[in-house]
Amino acid sequence: MRETLASKRQDVEWSIRNTSGEHNPNYGGGKYIDDKGYVRILDQNHPYSIKGYIYEHRSVFESYLNRHLQPWETVHHINEIKTDNRVQNLFLCTVPEHSAVHREGKKPTDSHRKKMRENMHKRNKETRENKKKNF
Repeated sequence: MRETLASKRQDVEWSIRNTSGEHNPNYGGGKYIDDKGYVRILDQNHPYSIKGYIYEHRSVFESYLNRHLQPWETVHHINEIKTDNRVQNLFLCTVPEHSAVHREGKKPTDSHRKKMRENMHKRNKETRENKKKNF
């Protein structure tokens, strides 16, 4: 005997109300940890929200500054724990400053240097060959 699909059952009232928001079994209260490990919170009215969610650390710092952060502003977690969103653990910087903070104290390994040299030589050779073709 053939089973009826759950969505075709007549004894269940199917509507958006039953499956969205807090009625959805996957709803986490408007807060979840994304695939990068950052806490995202529901704020559908935020000008920079993505599908209604914003990063909690940005929201915390916006509340502290009493203004929206610009897209070029980055909030760095001082202790590098992505879920520790206390104001004392957050530092406002630009994207290049943020990159510099993460590079600080790190030296490339010998194998990484070798790979960079190989790529550089390959690019230089390709550039020289392209110049010869254009003349």
